[in-house]
Amino acid sequence: MSNAKSEKKIEKKSGGVLGAIERIGNKLPHPIYIFLIMSVAVILISALASGTEIIHPGTGETQTINSLASAEGFRWILGNLVKNFTKFAPLGMVLVMMIGLGLAEETGLLRTVLRSAIVGAPKTLVTFIVIFSGIMGNIAGSATFVVIPPLGAIIFKALKRHPIAGIAAGFAGVAAGLSANLLITPTDILSAGLTESAAKIIDPNFAVHPAVNWYFMIASTFLLSIVGTIIIEKIVEPRLGKYDSSNAGESSEDDEKLMDITVQERKGLRNAGIVTIIYFILIALMVVPTNGILRDPVKGTIVPSPFLSSMIPLLFTWFVLVALAYGITVKAIKNSNDVVKYMTNSMKGFAGFIVLCFFAAQFVEFFSYSNLGLLLAVKGAEFLEASGFVGVPLVITFIIIVSFINFFIGSSSAKWAILAPIFVPMFMQVELSPFFTQAAYRIADSVTNSISPLEPFMPFIIICAQRYDKRAGLGTVISTMLPLAIGFLASWTCLLIVWYLLNLPLGPGAFIGM
Repeated sequence: MSNAKSEKKIEKKSGGVLGAIERIGNKLPHPIYIFLIMSVAVILISALASGTEIIHPGTGETQTINSLASAEGFRWILGNLVKNFTKFAPLGMVLVMMIGLGLAEETGLLRTVLRSAIVGAPKTLVTFIVIFSGIMGNIAGSATFVVIPPLGAIIFKALKRHPIAGIAAGFAGVAAGLSANLLITPTDILSAGLTESAAKIIDPNFAVHPAVNWYFMIASTFLLSIVGTIIIEKIVEPRLGKYDSSNAGESSEDDEKLMDITVQERKGLRNAGIVTIIYFILIALMVVPTNGILRDPVKGTIVPSPFLSSMIPLLFTWFVLVALAYGITVKAIKNSNDVVKYMTNSMKGFAGFIVLCFFAAQFVEFFSYSNLGLLLAVKGAEFLEASGFVGVPLVITFIIIVSFINFFIGSSSAKWAILAPIFVPMFMQVELSPFFTQAAYRIADSVTNSISPLEPFMPFIIICAQRYDKRAGLGTVISTMLPLAIGFLASWTCLLIVWYLLNLPLGPGAFIGM
């Protein structure tokens, strides 16, 4: 009885605090309207600050605030409305990447890879593999949310462990570990495009390729998997206690099917693996030799080089090839029309993203043209330097603030499109590179996903939990995930600080300082 009462108290308390966050978040307008409102605000503020002079920190030239409300500003808006949209870096990069990824998802390749990784895991490594697979599975997008947590529950239950702990392990990987990965993901691509646009406020020639956080995210993947495993096994499972099936809800036959991997699917994975090996060997032959065609044609370097700047087409080609190998083997692809159909289907869910990009692009370009971004960067940097609030304290504060904002604005791209033009140029003035600022943002954008009531897949996770405990609700999920969110936030931030103190490269050619 005491356990039941404490559970109710936890749920009530969680519901009170997080319920308020949910209500406030639900009252916020759609991100499209947020960008529209902010664009109008930029127009008005640029009119009020028109003529204000700033010394450009990069060139030493005097710049002025350009009014978007003037006749010249109005003509600029009309003349650049379409151009702002078409040159918006994340738009083309993400859509190209998702055509290839979408084909891999539509053929079933990505789901099968995730299932095979977990089902074949040794018992002693199950927790680690579930979390690790959740993190790695983020490359598959939303499919990961509906595969990994239920599969984690099934495997934990089969091992006579608490199934809700299995759900927590999977959810921690896919939600709280969203930005980490061993591969270059759509998150890398989207973030890089927005970061580059923001960095050009200070340096018009600044370039940000998708792999700028790669080294750091590789280390993050293993760190979060290890930390998550310790928290699940030492905190979450002991708190949940021994599983009592008498409180279970209705079982799901669809979940049980997740355990099955057919002979044909195994053959498909084998063929996809063979294609991957051949493809990677061919890429290596174009990169490793000093005269490789994907090295810089003048300097002969890898950083920079066409290899890094061509990361998206190279990944796109890889996903298409492995998807074809798998799809043809399992008979998901029967003719050439199926390939076109699957690629088209993968784009259907991106209509909202395309519309969002239109309004985000206007805000970013309005901010740049008006020079308000430059003004904020210079004045903000002056304040930080004068107050001595730089280095580690600044990084920690930035991560905490963005983690809090994440409760109210769930969209990663929307948040970064708003924050990047402000913080990237500002931090550049206190010798923190855009690559580092982006890495700090990605930590903050991920860790609180699993405890946010506005997380789009939170209702699904609650339903999964109710299959094993019909009393489970939002409070149950939040109280279970809270130790993981705190552990991920603390350990991931510590890793970034260590990276900062040791001045390690975040990715190829991506250093911490300017």
